[in-house]
Amino acid sequence: MHTTKTMLAAAISLLVATQALAASESTQEQTGSDNYADVMQSGNDNRISQIQDGVGNVVYTTQTGFGHLAESKQTGSGNISTTEQGGASGEVSISQDGDYNLATVGQSSLEVGNSAAITQVGVSNLAYIEQLDGDANNAAIRQDGENNVTELFQEGVGNRYDGVQNGVGNIAYVEQSGGAFADTEQTGTNNIITLSQDGFPYGANASISQNGTGNEATLDQRSPGRYASGDVDLVQIGTDNRMDVVEMGGFSSFSFTQDGTGNELTAMQTGRSTKVEGRSSGDFNRVDIEQDFDGSSVVIDQNGTANEIDVVQSAYYSSGTIEQVGTENYASLVQNGGLDSMTQYDAMIRQDGTGNSAFVTQGP
Repeated sequence: MHTTKTMLAAAISLLVATQALAASESTQEQTGSDNYADVMQSGNDNRISQIQDGVGNVVYTTQTGFGHLAESKQTGSGNISTTEQGGASGEVSISQDGDYNLATVGQSSLEVGNSAAITQVGVSNLAYIEQLDGDANNAAIRQDGENNVTELFQEGVGNRYDGVQNGVGNIAYVEQSGGAFADTEQTGTNNIITLSQDGFPYGANASISQNGTGNEATLDQRSPGRYASGDVDLVQIGTDNRMDVVEMGGFSSFSFTQDGTGNELTAMQTGRSTKVEGRSSGDFNRVDIEQDFDGSSVVIDQNGTANEIDVVQSAYYSSGTIEQVGTENYASLVQNGGLDSMTQYDAMIRQDGTGNSAFVTQGP
């Protein structure tokens, strides 16, 4: 009988302790004027939710280990919001609405599965997410209008980023290492994207798309080890377009589109199953590509005005195809066999009207 009581007491004691351990939780709501809220939690089944409404808004949240969940919602005026989490499977969601928005999230863990999402809508937007150390992290940033900026840093394997900006000051810097996936989108005015990935050894993939006005995009996707890395897609549409790619090969591919006004692209690939596709369309076109060995290939298509193209491949399974249509055309394709050759060249250049020129050089 004594033993039964002792065991029952121990069980009750354990249940109480477990409930106590799981406890952390915090909710604040504010509505008008010089809002400010601050929370700090430490272990176990954390949750936080902070909601504000109008004027001075600011929120801070800090959590470390276990159940995590932090949400913030702000609406109008001085918005700022920062969150820090440590430990596996953290989840953060911040939503802002109008005025001086800024939101930053920092997550760090040696484990897996953190996720962070920031949504902003109008005025001085800026958003920053940093996920360090862990694998399989997810981040998403959505901005809408005015002085948008986005910055993202991820380290580890299998991380993913989705970003959308819409109008006015757009800029986005993205930096990922380990197997990485990114999908970025901008729409109008001073667009710039700079994206850097290092996909060794699990591959990398990127998509950059811009739409109108100051466009510029720079991608550097490197795999310094043996192989992996690959894909890239870039698109720009109207006004001061430029791109500068690098991409270092592996099981590569890369595809570009520019559309109208200042077009220009400079690229570089390097070896294994390389490929590029192309297109330029209208205005001050220029393209310059170098590839390197292994399964090389290129297809480019330009359309109108000050066209130019240079490509240098350095053989192995080389190929070519360049087409231009109207105005100051020029093209040159050089294919050479290197590293003891294995000859295999192909080439085709077509041009249409005005300043035409074309040179092809093949052979070592």
